[in-house]
Amino acid sequence: MAVNAEAVVKIKFKKADRTIRFDADLCTGCGSCELMCALFCEGVGGPAMARCRVERDPFNAKYVFQVCRQCLAPSCYAACPLQGKAQIIDSDTGIRYINEEECIGCKKCIKACPFDPPEIKFNSEKKISFTCDLCRERPEGPVCVEYCPTNALKVVSTRMEDRK
Repeated sequence: MAVNAEAVVKIKFKKADRTIRFDADLCTGCGSCELMCALFCEGVGGPAMARCRVERDPFNAKYVFQVCRQCLAPSCYAACPLQGKAQIIDSDTGIRYINEEECIGCKKCIKACPFDPPEIKFNSEKKISFTCDLCRERPEGPVCVEYCPTNALKVVSTRMEDRK
C-alpha cells in the first residue's frame, strides 16, 4: 500500500520529547539491549521479540543499533486504519506507539515504515504489530539503555530548550 506523502506532511504532529542515541564506538554487539527489551516487553528472551535490534558485522567489529526513530511525520500513523486507536501519538510526550489492544494486525504500518528493514515488527502469535515506545510507562526509562553494559545507548531530549 502506498502512503500519500503529502497527506502525512499536512498532519501537524507533536515531536517526541526524547529519543535514544547510539554510540557505535562503545557498542560491542553483545545483544543485552535486545535481550532485556524482549524480556521486559514480551516476557521472553531473544532478538525476534525485541523492539530494538543490533545489526552485526562481526568481520569488522561494527555494530548498528536500530530502533523506532519516532519520525516527525510518521507514515506508519498515516497508513493505520485506526489512527488514534491503534497507532497513537501521546499528546503529552509526542511518543509514537502501537496500542496492542486495538491493533488489528493489518501490517499497513509495517509496509509504510520508510526504513529497511522496517522498525515495526509483527508478533505472529498475537497477530499484532509492535515497535519501540521508549518504555514510555517505565519510570526508569528504556530498559535497553539501562542494561547496556558499555553505555553505548543514551536517552536524549529532542526539545530545543534542553539542548542549550
